[in-house]
Amino acid sequence: MKSYIREDYKRRYREKGSSLVVGAALMAIFLPLALPVLIELNKEPVSADKPSKYAAALALAQTGIEKAIWEMNNGDILSWEGDSTMRMLTLSGVQSPEGEETGDVEIKVKWPHEKYPVVEAVGRVSYTSSFRGRGTARFIVERKARTVLQKNDYEWTPVFSNAPASLLIAGKGVM
Repeated sequence: MKSYIREDYKRRYREKGSSLVVGAALMAIFLPLALPVLIELNKEPVSADKPSKYAAALALAQTGIEKAIWEMNNGDILSWEGDSTMRMLTLSGVQSPEGEETGDVEIKVKWPHEKYPVVEAVGRVSYTSSFRGRGTARFIVERKARTVLQKNDYEWTPVFSNAPASLLIAGKGVM
């Protein structure tokens, strides 16, 4: 009976060793097949991050335009830097409307005392990207928004959003 137990133990021990060899062989076969897929999956979060940064920069630019309209209607735009032909304001650490990103906004109001002032705002958001083990780089995503204003009764309202420069004629806006 003891010899039967020993024989059974030896057989099981050999079977365990063979399963280790078979498992290692299967891993050696499937690893080269799975590795390119894993590398491509690793790139997706970086590629999905860039469009969200562009959207956040555009949202910050639009926030800058809203800030300029509010200042022209309710505040004191004369306190901004500049002269009678252009006023500027730069805001740092502004949070995007979605609340996910923080960036800078540069606002310019051209011809603030004319009939059709032009408001331009630039939103900037930075992000960091890695390059396949070669290090990282910091990028600044910049988006611009532009609108022409018109005074209706007692407040300024947008006439054109993202108006092309060809519509702006000799410091008088459109018309």
